Amino acid sequence: MSPSAKSQAVGSPHITNREVAAELALVADLLQIVEANRFRVMAFQNAAEAVRTLGQDINILHAEGQLESIHGVGEAIAKAIAEMLETGQVQEFEKLKAEVPIGVVEMLHVPDVGPKTARRLWQELNVTSVDALREAAEAGKLRELKGFGAKSEQKILRGIELAARRSDDRIPLGEARPLAQSLVTSLRARLPERALQRLEVTGSLRRWRETIGDVDMLAVSDTPDAVMEAFRTLPQVESVLGSGGAKTSVVLTTGMRVDLLVVEAKQWGAALQYFTGNKEHNIEMREIALRQGWSLNEKSLTATGSGKAPEGEERFFEDEADLYAFLGLDWMPPEMRENRGEINLARRHQLPTLVTLGDIRGELHGHTTWSDGAADIAEMADAARGRGYAYWSVSDHSVGLGMVGGLDPERLQAQAAEIAKLNERWANQGEDFRLLRGCEVEVLADGTLGLPDEAMAALDVVVASIHSGLRQDRETITARCLKVVYNPHVDILGHPTGRIIGVRPPSELDVERVLHACAETGTVVEINAHPSRLDLNDVYARRAVELGCKIAINSDAHERAGMEMMEYGIATARRAWLRPQDVINTYPLEQMLGFLKDRRGPVQRA
Repeated sequence: MSPSAKSQAVGSPHITNREVAAELALVADLLQIVEANRFRVMAFQNAAEAVRTLGQDINILHAEGQLESIHGVGEAIAKAIAEMLETGQVQEFEKLKAEVPIGVVEMLHVPDVGPKTARRLWQELNVTSVDALREAAEAGKLRELKGFGAKSEQKILRGIELAARRSDDRIPLGEARPLAQSLVTSLRARLPERALQRLEVTGSLRRWRETIGDVDMLAVSDTPDAVMEAFRTLPQVESVLGSGGAKTSVVLTTGMRVDLLVVEAKQWGAALQYFTGNKEHNIEMREIALRQGWSLNEKSLTATGSGKAPEGEERFFEDEADLYAFLGLDWMPPEMRENRGEINLARRHQLPTLVTLGDIRGELHGHTTWSDGAADIAEMADAARGRGYAYWSVSDHSVGLGMVGGLDPERLQAQAAEIAKLNERWANQGEDFRLLRGCEVEVLADGTLGLPDEAMAALDVVVASIHSGLRQDRETITARCLKVVYNPHVDILGHPTGRIIGVRPPSELDVERVLHACAETGTVVEINAHPSRLDLNDVYARRAVELGCKIAINSDAHERAGMEMMEYGIATARRAWLRPQDVINTYPLEQMLGFLKDRRGPVQRA
């Protein structure tokens, strides 16, 4: 914190970014329970996420009058944050908290207990805590509520158990990566290029694992003391755990630990390799080196005396690829370094060419203001065109999902007219971009869909997704999903397991059985790129392609910026070893449509 910022903060309670984000998220939950306007709920949810991943101390931004510079924080929420930072609380929030017992909010963390259910449990049964919910379920009292039965009670008890087992030790990728990127940007801005020749995030974050522990960073510099000083004093840093000549460990304002190690230029290749692969990958790499008479460590290869080089001789590598080549291996993309067979392929020079962000030609699952999106069709199309896409599917929710205003056949027809008008404009301008008519159709509890077959048959793309009843037993939810896969009008199975990383575990879906059915029927399987989902995960996505399935990678964007999440889906696909030909939205429009199960002829180019 700068001296001026410190002086401005004197006398006021120091509230951290984490505390501000938690308060905003709590208000969003409270607003849902009292059934406030959904756009107001979304505003607080977005603001909470923005503050949670903010790369600097929010107190400094407040002191500089820059709270509204935070993406997703408007004037009203900025005023509330300012009040919180200055007084320790917000009067409006305190009134809202007085309306709803805090235990009712805590029940939202139990799988299958949404805002409406929590409200009913509170108002109709006077259940106001998770403990009270468990007692009521065990005593058979929940079935007094209309729509609840013995199975509902068992699902809730199972959900309480799952919530209790949840670990907060690991940080979701979607939270950790933006913070790490902000550190890289800030550190580079503080130091001249000659003082910081190289800087890279390593470890599980470089491998794009869906959750991480601590963040590890590696740098090359001839002036490590200057780098450490700059690192310790970054605005993102809350406290310093330890600092020496070559390594510093800090805790950020978000609570995340970050370690920075500085090495010499000649050590870079070995260090980057050492600090990137997982434990098993690195063990195998050390074994390969030993068999060739070398000991591999984080700085170099050292001769053991059992090979041609004299004992103690060191070999240094300025790049990773040089180290791998010296050991007879091709360079492996970081996402593959999990010891799942990649080393054998690298030895045989048979590594696959992995899909990249530049291979994506369009998306097949995204939302607009016709359901729960924050931007209209034209705005979302402009964002897609800005990314160089040739097509984008308007895939708003169908009826059947209670939390959003879903589309029925009549509204889909009205939406079609708007899509046709936009497509006509681009065709007249000679622009090679088309909107597709799609829908994310809700899968109901019995496996039926939120739209009739004739309505789905008129669409270009049908994505079927399960959003409710995710705690059904394995056989029930699998049968429900299979019914969807065998529907001739369903093209894509959306985010199949329904998980929310760190919040909601995946359903008990028999994924293997479902993937076999998808391969049989030609149903495309989605990797939902939103970092809270990444569903299918890398392991199942790889299995899907092994079985003969095609994959669609979609950001599931609900606003223009949401399309930026595509890189997370690409990373998941790369961890699954997917090639461009495995992903249908790497193909031109007509070829892509040829992969859809219910091909309805060429897209209308009005």
